[in-house]
Amino acid sequence: MKPNDTFYFFFRFLAFDKFLPLKPSKLIIIAAFCLLAFNAGDIKSDYLIPPSPQSIFCADIDLDNDIDIITGHSSPTWGGCGILFNDYNGNFSLNDSLFFENGFPEISGDYFDNNIFIDIFSRNVTTNPYTINIAVIYNYGLTQFDSIKLFPIYPEPPVPFITSGDVNGDGFNDLLFAYNNDFLWGIIYNDGTGNFSLPEYYDLTFPPIDMACCDLNDDDRYDVVISGLKTEIYFSTENGFQQLVLTTTISHDILISDFDNDEDKDIITHTTFTNPNHRVYFFENIGNNLFFEHDYFQFTPFCQYGRISDFNNDSLPDLIFSAQDNTGLYIYNNKGNFQLEFDQFISIENYGAYLKRIFCNDFDGNSYNDIATIRSGGDNLPSNLNIKFNDGEGNFVNNPITKIKNQESKVNNSIDCYPNPFKTSITIELSISRKSLIKLEIYDINGNQIKVVLNKLVKPGMYNLIWNGEDEKRKEVINGLYFVRLNSDGKIHTQKVMKIK
Repeated sequence: MKPNDTFYFFFRFLAFDKFLPLKPSKLIIIAAFCLLAFNAGDIKSDYLIPPSPQSIFCADIDLDNDIDIITGHSSPTWGGCGILFNDYNGNFSLNDSLFFENGFPEISGDYFDNNIFIDIFSRNVTTNPYTINIAVIYNYGLTQFDSIKLFPIYPEPPVPFITSGDVNGDGFNDLLFAYNNDFLWGIIYNDGTGNFSLPEYYDLTFPPIDMACCDLNDDDRYDVVISGLKTEIYFSTENGFQQLVLTTTISHDILISDFDNDEDKDIITHTTFTNPNHRVYFFENIGNNLFFEHDYFQFTPFCQYGRISDFNNDSLPDLIFSAQDNTGLYIYNNKGNFQLEFDQFISIENYGAYLKRIFCNDFDGNSYNDIATIRSGGDNLPSNLNIKFNDGEGNFVNNPITKIKNQESKVNNSIDCYPNPFKTSITIELSISRKSLIKLEIYDINGNQIKVVLNKLVKPGMYNLIWNGEDEKRKEVINGLYFVRLNSDGKIHTQKVMKIK
């Protein structure tokens, strides 16, 4: 179906006006296949999605080997989420727009029901009686997101911070939350089918401002990090949680990444120190549940939301922030040894709105991470989703980069993986058409390198390689989705594989 003005305004009428009288917890799916791209000439960077987006999450929702976009919305006029599918070349169309009363302000995704499709979750509020829930939209791979469950977690405001991870190490991702009014955090455990337990609560001595979840000590149990007036880690063990006070420095955002590329997860926090100064704090994971605090990095002007992403493909993740004055984005390159250096400011037209959350991923398939930013603050914006495409040469442009590298790799090489899904090991079959420098790597769903299977110069021919489902430390990886990435003389080809029980 081709876009036209009549169909576009019909959608606006349905989505933004007709939804208001609906009863709580009634889910409506509308406008499948409707294109909402707002393009100025040939520019592919601006899109008009439902109003007041509050959050953004990006992943391969339909498993077609490209990165899709999911946005969370919450405002007096519209609440729910938008699901935009990528055409494999960095052009997006709105597949579904899901209305849900009181909205989905903090959208994210993870695997909950033991299939290979990533599910969507957010917090949600219902009334009569007032209840705060975590809502999960289950993805069954049919591009019809019409199955949703609410899991009550608390009876009082305010709405919490939420995250996910396999806290008890049973192979199933759990859901976590934190409340700043009542100084507590909690968890609901996944039973493996996508249903969750009643909440368990844990007291804090300060109001939390953010939380994150990650396996910090390689024991296959996700640990909990909470920030606010201080930053604390709760290490998950078989006998409960072990608390570590990381710092008493105030922070309002937690970022977790292998920042020094030494195969463990470090913790980065940031906060506005004194206007106009912003500070970034680095905590290096040195093993045995210990962290070393490096000197902070201070810069001006102060910013708000932050993300970690490797923009120049040097294996060192960089930092990006949205400006407090909503004028654009600041990128700081990771120079190694927990040192940052200003790289560039990317101006973004805000149309008088707020630049809200940002998300980084490779949307156009040229092997460089791009930047998606949402605008919020008005229902009549000409566009409220912006994408800046990374050309690999330090520039962020308004149009997707052509996928020449991927297309050439398909001509010269082929890759096949079987059995897929696999339980213990998988065969990776390579067909190499000419003498090439081959690097074959395994990555997890977050883009973290798990293992280098092969890195050498090879002659033309057929090669069968075995990955036994272990990382570089010979530790079995958890069940889930992984990416087998073949780099041959700079040409990239990627295939998804699924490890199951």
